[in-house]
Amino acid sequence: ENKPKNQVKQVKKASKESFSRMYKLTPRMEQHLESDLVRYHELFNGGRCDAWQMEELIVRAIKSDTISQHQPFWKEGGHDTDSDIVVRTNGDSHEVQIKSGRIDKKEMLVLSGYRLGRFKGDLDAITQYLKDDRADIIATPYEKTDDDTGRHHEYKLCYVPIEPLLGIKSDNWKEHGKQFIQTGSDGVEFSLRPSMSWQVWWKIPLPLITFGKTMKVT
Repeated sequence: ENKPKNQVKQVKKASKESFSRMYKLTPRMEQHLESDLVRYHELFNGGRCDAWQMEELIVRAIKSDTISQHQPFWKEGGHDTDSDIVVRTNGDSHEVQIKSGRIDKKEMLVLSGYRLGRFKGDLDAITQYLKDDRADIIATPYEKTDDDTGRHHEYKLCYVPIEPLLGIKSDNWKEHGKQFIQTGSDGVEFSLRPSMSWQVWWKIPLPLITFGKTMKVT
């Protein structure tokens, strides 16, 4: 379906506005997070720092920047809730989800989201739930390489505004094999997987993402 030109411009403008207001770590916080990952991999060299561990490290990083004085509130173990962390900055409140993710060969950031089995396959209810989400995402896709110098771990900080993940319609879901799929108004690919308790997965085009620091651990 082709969108009118004015609608395309509105989507691009909204995305730029969402980039400017979404929560991002300061350079000092990003540096502290990288240092914590170095210490993590001194103890665990087998693979990535998982999202539930990354949540705590990001909270530590936010607290480390005493100049900015951002106040993080961590919902420990709060999976499938609206946000993992709420950050207060100068009277504003920012809801943030922490995701691991990966970048695929098609230059898309692949993320898994909520398990929506409680809606018992009601696509109208699932769609409305997803459209009501207000938490931006900080994702940390990871790559591990081994060479003659040893093992190397690399994490990319990706800041994903929630707005591109809201452009879906309940009547646009198409059954495809063992999943339901649709492409949102900003080009995000959605899939619902009944076999995984109706978990939602996103494939997000990289132009919709703001990249922060690439953190390398050798």
